[in-house]
This record gives sequence, C-alpha cells and structure tokens, in this order.
Amino acid sequence: MKMDRERLELAAIACRRGLMGLSGDKGSVFHGFPRAACGPASEILGRLLKEELGYDGVYVCGKDHPYLGQEQSHAWFEVGEFLVDITHDQFEGTSLCGWVFERGNEWHTLFNERDPRPGFCMPSNWPCYPHDGYQAVLVEFKKGSQ
Repeated sequence: MKMDRERLELAAIACRRGLMGLSGDKGSVFHGFPRAACGPASEILGRLLKEELGYDGVYVCGKDHPYLGQEQSHAWFEVGEFLVDITHDQFEGTSLCGWVFERGNEWHTLFNERDPRPGFCMPSNWPCYPHDGYQAVLVEFKKGSQ
C-alpha cells in the first residue's frame, strides 16, 4: 500500500497537538513533552496510524548517535517509504523541519544501532499504558479529519 504523505502529516500534527496538551500535566508520562517521551509518543503514533489510517509500520529505537550523549536513545515510527518523528525537536542540531521524512534522512541514519520491531505495543501489553496520550491524540486527529 502506498503511503499518503499528507495523511501522515495530519496524523503527526494531531499527535503533536494532543501530546503537547499534556506537557504541563505532572501526572502524565508526557509531562515536559517532547522531552523524554519519544518511545510512548512513537507507540501512540503507530497505533493511530494503524487504527485510523490502516497503515502498518515499524517502531524503531536508535542508539549510539554522534550528536547525542552516550546513554541517550531515540525512537520514531517508520511506515512505507517514510519516517515519522514527532519528538526530534527535543534535540539541538537535528536540522530537521516538520515531522514526516523520507527514509534515509541524514540525522536518523547516524544512529549506529537501530532496534526495529513491527508495529506498536497494544495497551494490554503495557503495565501503565498512556491512555491520556492516546485519547488526546485521537481527539486532535478527529478534529483535523472533519
């Protein structure tokens, strides 16, 4: 299935808006979003893409990047020929603009270790699934789809 970049952009923007709305909530895993929230944000993005657009993808965790600290990692979601990264702006110097990129962009290829896994993790497999984040994202997605 060919991916529609415009639909991916709309989903990414909905995720950003929904999760930014939780950035001040001290009880949320998204407190301080986008900082330290790339994993859960990418999981939620993957779920939204599958359930609302029918797009299957790959969750990727990258490690060992020359511009990040030794212990820092980063996560994003890949679908079709695109990479969707809604939290790259937590790092300085990515030179990235927007949220959807063609695979192979320079900043992401600099990760020396990549741990991809198919799809996203369903809520039943998470001890503390961030339901607040998914609901906030879904609300924003539905607003943008009208």
